[in-house]
Amino acid sequence: MGNESKELDFKSLVDPSLWKDYETFIQGADKRLEEDIRKSLEKRKELRKKLLSDPQLRERIRPKKEEMDKWSALRVWAEKELFCGNVAAVDGTICNFPMVSGTRCRIGVVSTSYKNNRIEKVLYVSERELAEPSSSVMEHFDKLRTKHRISNLLLRALMMYGERQLALSRPEKWKLVHGELLPYELRTGLGVYRALPESLELGRKLIEAKNVIAVVEDTSKLNLLNAGIVLERGEYMDALGLKHDLESNYLPTAHFSREDEELFKDFVKDYCDDVRIGVYRTGFKPYVFEAHKDIFDEAAALIMKDSENQPMRGFPLLIDYADAICSGLLSGGEFQKQIMFKTAKVSPDTFGFEMVARTTRRR
Repeated sequence: MGNESKELDFKSLVDPSLWKDYETFIQGADKRLEEDIRKSLEKRKELRKKLLSDPQLRERIRPKKEEMDKWSALRVWAEKELFCGNVAAVDGTICNFPMVSGTRCRIGVVSTSYKNNRIEKVLYVSERELAEPSSSVMEHFDKLRTKHRISNLLLRALMMYGERQLALSRPEKWKLVHGELLPYELRTGLGVYRALPESLELGRKLIEAKNVIAVVEDTSKLNLLNAGIVLERGEYMDALGLKHDLESNYLPTAHFSREDEELFKDFVKDYCDDVRIGVYRTGFKPYVFEAHKDIFDEAAALIMKDSENQPMRGFPLLIDYADAICSGLLSGGEFQKQIMFKTAKVSPDTFGFEMVARTTRRR
């Protein structure tokens, strides 16, 4: 794309001279893509060498040579904990279907262990219910249009709250949750829903329990993933504290009311110093995890031992197992078919009107 040394901005990206017709673009597309990937990988190797030369970073990597006997014993313990059924994993799924009278949603969460016992919880949410009671027709449609829309952020927050609530209620000694301990969706406050007090209370319980371990599959924290490139398979590191991460990377850009900001700052000060953020690697790529500082090494042993059951993916099999149960029991396609059938059954005359136009496209 032109001069690569020049810093790109929006104006330069929409410059008509950069846009090619399809025939011209496709002729050099393969070579250009391959060259771009090659340069990216070379840069990563260069960064890895620089990181490995940092003694402070090397000091964070575990297990250390002098601690291998202790680590071996911890791995044996982790395997017993996993396959004796002392570890539960929780995951969830969201199905939503847009309609003219308001979106219908179903949120399901599943917890399971290697003892093959499981429990499911399901929540149904309707925009119609959120818009009632209304004193007039215009107020009802105004609520649907602006005040109580079911956003993807709200749905994900409900699912993640349900997952973590279910994890706390499980009897197993250890609980694995998918995503951060207190993910972004639960930190925002959700505007008119005023969710922050309830979310922070949940966060307090998760931290004080000491036995809930969060494993992050995808993260925007590229500094952590890039730090993970120094790890060999079977290694992990204590990267930073949750308190420092939230104070440095979240609070400065958060859009809180004054009341919510004070509430969040108090939570960070009182509880988040007890949580460490780590990076581990057992497969092709590293993953981020969060655990209480008192059980950080045990947490690493548990998730790494379970991740070894998927050598290429390198992610805890128990979490993927819960996800597979969710997908099987709570299929999004089946939920949409059920809504369409019920709508046609209750009012066949308005069936077509209720369907959002893009859902009727033929592909």
